[in-house]
Amino acid sequence: MVLTALQLFHERGIHATTVDQVLEASNTGKSQFYHYFKNKEGLIHAVLTVFYDRLKAGKISVSRIESWTELRKWFESFIDHQKKIGFTRSCPVGTIGADLSSDHELLRQDIRLIFEFMKSSLTDFFSRMKAKGELNSKTDPDALAKFCFTIMQGGLLVSKIERESETFESAARQALRYIDSYRN
Repeated sequence: MVLTALQLFHERGIHATTVDQVLEASNTGKSQFYHYFKNKEGLIHAVLTVFYDRLKAGKISVSRIESWTELRKWFESFIDHQKKIGFTRSCPVGTIGADLSSDHELLRQDIRLIFEFMKSSLTDFFSRMKAKGELNSKTDPDALAKFCFTIMQGGLLVSKIERESETFESAARQALRYIDSYRN
């Protein structure tokens, strides 16, 4: 039920996906749903928890970036994925996050945790490059990681909306040029 909900939330968003649609697609009854979840928010929380657990267990790939070339390839991997799926989706967690209302604080915390985990490979890379002297000593590795992660998230959304990758590709090139300005 949870993995089916993730797929449907990714395809349609949380507002456009009803509990009944999740139940039908997962061949699950309402009694099972209410046994495990109080409401739809409980299901969304379970979806995010399972996603995070799978991420930590390595079942969802997060690239460990070891070189400047791999940083470029990191951006390219998201662009290539968008092309492969015909620009029909953005980030599954970002899609859920975009639908949250102001009273969904628990879900917002779930998403922040996932995003922090995903961003950590970038922070680790920039920290290693700074320690090696390949980045200016005043560079903030976490700020650069947030910058790259935000470009990636925005690029996924914009390419979904525009149904093409030109804007995302341009933003990635500009991001890499900006980061190059911090390199020694």
